[in-house]
Amino acid sequence: MRLLGNVSALPADLTSMMIRRLAWLVVLSFSFAFIVTAAAGPVVSVVACAGVLVYALAVTRGDAARQAEAAPAAAAEAKAAAAEAVIAEAEAVIAVARLRLLGGTGS
Repeated sequence: MRLLGNVSALPADLTSMMIRRLAWLVVLSFSFAFIVTAAAGPVVSVVACAGVLVYALAVTRGDAARQAEAAPAAAAEAKAAAAEAVIAEAEAVIAVARLRLLGGTGS
């Protein structure tokens, strides 16, 4: 037992060493908590901004998809309107030709 030195002083040394380790653990824990808390603000704001941007991108893509689906229908409506305009113009030309052929009198 001579290897350990003063055996009665050993528990006091262990207690002192454990208290020092506990104090360091508390200091490190508070330091870690402070760093994590300080870093959490910017991280949360970056994540929130990224979420808003992803949502805006999804909405924009949805709008673009709806417009792409509606584009053929709008093109068909435009063609139908153009065809109706051509028909109306042709009817007007025919009416003028009839007036000329009949000598200005209506039928």
